[in-house]
Amino acid sequence: MALAHYRDLYWYPNGALATNVSARVFPFGSNGLATLWADQAGTIPLTNPLNTDGSGFLDFWAEEGEYWIYIDARSFRVSVGNPVALDSWDGASVALSTGIMSGGNFTAAGTSIGVQETVGYVVDYATDSFRPTLTRVHVPAQLVPLSPAALARTLTWWQVDAAGNFLELLDDPTPQQRRANITLGFSIVFGGVVVFTKAVPLLMAQPANQLADLTDSLGPFILEGARFSPNGPNLSFNLSAGTMFSRGFNHTLVPGNPNIAPIAAQSPAQFRVATSATTVFGAPVTVIDPANYDVGGVVTPVPGGPLVATVQRVFVFAQDNAPDQLVAQYGQRVYPSLSAAALNINTEEYVTNPVFVSALVGWICVIRTATDLTDQAQATFIPAPGKFSRP
Repeated sequence: MALAHYRDLYWYPNGALATNVSARVFPFGSNGLATLWADQAGTIPLTNPLNTDGSGFLDFWAEEGEYWIYIDARSFRVSVGNPVALDSWDGASVALSTGIMSGGNFTAAGTSIGVQETVGYVVDYATDSFRPTLTRVHVPAQLVPLSPAALARTLTWWQVDAAGNFLELLDDPTPQQRRANITLGFSIVFGGVVVFTKAVPLLMAQPANQLADLTDSLGPFILEGARFSPNGPNLSFNLSAGTMFSRGFNHTLVPGNPNIAPIAAQSPAQFRVATSATTVFGAPVTVIDPANYDVGGVVTPVPGGPLVATVQRVFVFAQDNAPDQLVAQYGQRVYPSLSAAALNINTEEYVTNPVFVSALVGWICVIRTATDLTDQAQATFIPAPGKFSRP
């Protein structure tokens, strides 16, 4: 066994040293007295209870770990050994949420549901937030009959409590119920029998990958700055400095802040142009191309009169060098006027290039004969209004 030394000073609330006072030492989570030693080798046993010395110090050797010391009708939680070692119980209570570890599926079975073997945990912070309770719940495979009330309604949500009891809910679980009990999912009843079940559990496995699933589904987004504007009486635009969220893209440069990437200020901005099907991108340019648009991934001249307009979209990427941070993607529909193009930016069907891992800066509505982006009769700049604006 690995023994560690414990020595600490005790005193009474009035400040007097607690000299020659009896102390009982218990391993954490046990009501049996700990085995104590007077030496590191563990050859000289000490009695337990033992007394503080004439200077108020409690001194002993014991196995590394967490202990409770009861002295003068008070209790003290102490760490013997490495004082910064992670307490496994504390770590587990933080790392785990109430939910399913394995199993959890269930099927329709007449007037019952057939539940497969399930293992989960209930993590209870409500009873004692200082020392939360972790309860492992193991439910064997079984048929669970629906109550008469559940058979008389269409929808029933199912949970399992810390004792392994099945609970029927009228509505989807509240935040409090999700934390107090393990959620399985819901069943549907028609004609007095279960016709459909759907497992909708909170899965405890792979929490980091579940977070990545969420962030990748939301996609990158701009946190601040990155506003675009006309550069001058030309076909260029400027971009202000900013930051964006893009999972893991800044890890190699700033490991302590791996998901927040800087966006460089550019005047005029350098960018690449793309269609919905571009896989090989050309060299950066500084002027947009208002005379063409995207027809099924093919760059095609904009048809019609001089005021026919399209909507180009500007995207920003979490790249390390400024010329690789921006792409302008061609419009995919034509409009009879600039105002018609602006009115349809959020309703038109639009296919974003599938290789983009980017955030939308905004829309440039532009007539096909434009030469000056500062002229409001030729172009309109519309910044993306929110973090998750549709392209």
